[in-house]
Amino acid sequence: MGDGVLADDRGNSRIGTASRRQDREGMSALAKLIVLAVLLVTTAVCRPALAEVAGAVVALRVWAYGTPPDSARRDLFMKDDVYARELLETAPQGALHVRLLDDSMLRLGSGTSVVLDEFVYTPDASTSTLLASISKGVCRFISGKATTHRLEVSTPAATIAARGTEFSLWIKPDGSTTVWVQRGQVEVAPRDGSPHVLVNAGEIVLAPFAGGGVQLNAPRPSPDPGIADTPRVLFPRRKGIR
Repeated sequence: MGDGVLADDRGNSRIGTASRRQDREGMSALAKLIVLAVLLVTTAVCRPALAEVAGAVVALRVWAYGTPPDSARRDLFMKDDVYARELLETAPQGALHVRLLDDSMLRLGSGTSVVLDEFVYTPDASTSTLLASISKGVCRFISGKATTHRLEVSTPAATIAARGTEFSLWIKPDGSTTVWVQRGQVEVAPRDGSPHVLVNAGEIVLAPFAGGGVQLNAPRPSPDPGIADTPRVLFPRRKGIR
């Protein structure tokens, strides 16, 4: 009788152990499913909905931010994608360089805000369109490899249309805009309806926010190291480096 009871106890013990093991395995599988679900949701939230990639970060200094359409503001790091209709911002003394898919370059200097209002690149036809707006700061725009390239930049004081070129913009606190052409030619159209002005390489003009027409032979603006050549003045900041 004693041996039978002992055997029954051992059997119950084995059954209890197996049941606990199954419970642990079930909980482990459930935990894995929960983690996977969280990762999927996080990925979906972090990736801008229906946003098209326009380019990628190639260098930055101090700190830079991006706000893709219908998404939260995010820190930008080396090689991060940049999207059409994204707001790009730099911290004071900061800089951000973005290479677009057509090899156009955007170089944002200190305390700058730029929106990529529209970007379309058709490699087969070698055509690209970039419409951007800058509300403050300093930015240099450099045309890419597309044969046919439409580049227009809106500022508080004017719209600048480029013709295969490289040019820089300085936005003053009152919105007045200094335009300095490094290569090629741009057309400056003041928002007050004043006559348009063609600006050639080496020339600097000022479009006052208050109106009155474009001022030729404007003073050279203060240099901003953030818009100089990428390898010379910038260092890459990768994820995990603060």
